[in-house]
Amino acid sequence: MVCLKPMTGEDFRRFREYSITDFAEDLIVARMLPVKEALKQAEESFEELLPDGMDTENQFLMTISDGQSGTGVGWIWFSFDETENVKRVWLTDFLIFENERRKGYATDALAEMERIAKENGCVESFLSVWDHNPAGRGLYEKCGYRISSNSISRAILKKSLS
Repeated sequence: MVCLKPMTGEDFRRFREYSITDFAEDLIVARMLPVKEALKQAEESFEELLPDGMDTENQFLMTISDGQSGTGVGWIWFSFDETENVKRVWLTDFLIFENERRKGYATDALAEMERIAKENGCVESFLSVWDHNPAGRGLYEKCGYRISSNSISRAILKKSLS
């Protein structure tokens, strides 16, 4: 069992660095961008999605903690949006720390995000997974996500929350 709690300022600083670097690495692999361009695009994307940092409306930047010990085991970033009167949750970024993997935290964290989303009226959950991340895709499919659409070098996965 996990707990999701809002990131502290220090958590956010470390998460921001991780998230931008990780996204840049994905852009290098998937789109064959030069390092400098990938980092620039990743930082611009991060700033565009979070113009007010941790205080950006409908963006949830959470620390994932072990429910018993309280030890931080990862980070999750999701948001709510509404299109054509359908409220949904989007998983934007997700990390279980390397030394905490294969302990069930990832499936528990996704389930907790979905529970929070349902409590807030969301009926669908979406995420994007890179083609070069088969482990991530396997996790999401194990948790009930299915392909909604494909784009260049990644797939959009969807799960009904109803």
